Amino acid sequence: MEYKTVEKGIFNGINVVEYSMKNEELEVRFLNLGGAITKIALASDDYSENLVLAYENIESYFDNGCYLNTIIGRTSNRIKNGIFELNGQTINVDLNNGPNNLHGGAQCLTYANFDVIEIPSGYALTTTLPHQENGFPGNLSVKVCYLLDKNNFKVTYEATTDQDTIVNLTQHAYFNLSGNLKENIYNHELQIKADYVAEVDENLSFTTQLVPVKGTLFDFNQPTIVNHKSKEVLPLFEHTSGYDHLYLLSDIDHAVVFKHLDSNRTLKVSTTSPSMQFYAGNFLTPDLTFENGRMGENHLGACFETHLVPFDFESQVLKPGEIYTQETTFTFTK
Repeated sequence: MEYKTVEKGIFNGINVVEYSMKNEELEVRFLNLGGAITKIALASDDYSENLVLAYENIESYFDNGCYLNTIIGRTSNRIKNGIFELNGQTINVDLNNGPNNLHGGAQCLTYANFDVIEIPSGYALTTTLPHQENGFPGNLSVKVCYLLDKNNFKVTYEATTDQDTIVNLTQHAYFNLSGNLKENIYNHELQIKADYVAEVDENLSFTTQLVPVKGTLFDFNQPTIVNHKSKEVLPLFEHTSGYDHLYLLSDIDHAVVFKHLDSNRTLKVSTTSPSMQFYAGNFLTPDLTFENGRMGENHLGACFETHLVPFDFESQVLKPGEIYTQETTFTFTK
């Protein structure tokens, strides 16, 4: 394994460093800021074809409304009205997405300055979210490991707390297997092993109703070209402008297969988490600038955000003395 660090400069008082790890099959780069992944590339492409979106300028990661490629928490996805029950008490957390708390609130792991250390097979990223930040109880200590094993990129999550709280972490990577953003995700084939999606209302809040996918545009149980689905779904799901839906996974060991049809590059996702938000990059607007001056456009990247069911708060409860653990593996082939 080859490790490297490159100092990108001081921005907003933070010394931003890009870390890289590279083996004989895969290279991954990321920042200490938010754990933002800046590159994933295969050795079979001479490590030259980036399979994730990356901003052109470091400054964009400080105004990262897309949560581009960052670690998400202390919670993932939307909490309707910013309200949940904990130990019989109603907890109100900050709203940052209309009537929702999204990804833990305005001060979240996306903007955390992680401490990063080299470990066998990768890096460990650690930080602490303070008690009552965004309204959440407890000082939450977070450890995320980025690990390489052959062509597998594994992300592991751990968290501990000094007070009862909730925690639900994920990685918000935007994948585009065309390489260096040659095209959008329409020329990709997608398979998601799931029988149900969660219904959302006009505010993208969860209603907690589950909708069977069979016979609908949500059904990706068989490999399906994203192009066909995305074009059809837009008139039907005006609130989301495309796919931005929670899938209840039926096979966590084979949750996702995402394949670029021309290059045959393929991403497989396995996880310990019971659900996954499939987001088709519906708001990647032209004011965003990615590597090589590539302007943003809708559906330029796909996110597979594996996590606990966002509205099942009991499953997210973490108490002092307990350790929250989850992991997701991204496997790349060509």
